Amino acid sequence: MDKLERDPHIAAVIFDLDGVITNTVYFHYLSWQQLADEEGIPFDKYTHDEGMLGLNREDALHYLLGARHRHLSSLEQQQLLNRKNDYYLQLIDKLNREHLLPGIENLLAELHAAQIKIALGSSSKNAELVLKRLGIRSLFDFIADGNSVPNLKPAPDVFLYAASSISVTPDRCLVIEDAPAGVAAGLAANMWVLGVGPAVRLAHAHLVLPTLQGIKWQDIVEKVAYCHARSSDFDTSIDND
Repeated sequence: MDKLERDPHIAAVIFDLDGVITNTVYFHYLSWQQLADEEGIPFDKYTHDEGMLGLNREDALHYLLGARHRHLSSLEQQQLLNRKNDYYLQLIDKLNREHLLPGIENLLAELHAAQIKIALGSSSKNAELVLKRLGIRSLFDFIADGNSVPNLKPAPDVFLYAASSISVTPDRCLVIEDAPAGVAAGLAANMWVLGVGPAVRLAHAHLVLPTLQGIKWQDIVEKVAYCHARSSDFDTSIDND
């Protein structure tokens, strides 16, 4: 079915976690930095944000190690991942509702009021724990994460699994993402995609907003309708009006 022929009505919103709901992206960076320092691997925040953002932990480790990962056994790689995860869990131990990113709490409340289903589609294997720490687990109808499907972003599987589990067809789902890999996954799933962050990084999303702060659900609905009414170029993003 041609995307332009789709009804733009949205029945479900599938959120990414890191960088959309809370800034655990920085905690991931710090835990990877600690591991890199211990292993003597050159690493910085630019490397993390440009190369590893949105990847599952195994792919992120391979990116960090480069060609070195081919010389490590599966056990050695798993030991590195376990260390990184331990550092991350220590960092998120003090997460609470104050760590929600601006606009998220209000948007979740508006989605509930509008009877829009809410799911999580994340590559994180700690998603359940993070939502509980933030005090918002009860607001989600379903969680699809790094434990749910074998193929993670940029594959569409985690989003398709979330949509199937809440009984909503992909064309009636809106994905909210902050990473190119997540945008690619949402598009591959034939879902609407809202990118949150720099337009240059998220240019393939249907809509791009610099932040969700001050954004109402009706604002997003109107932008989706506008996007639907436009010409056939669905790879062109629009700015926040």
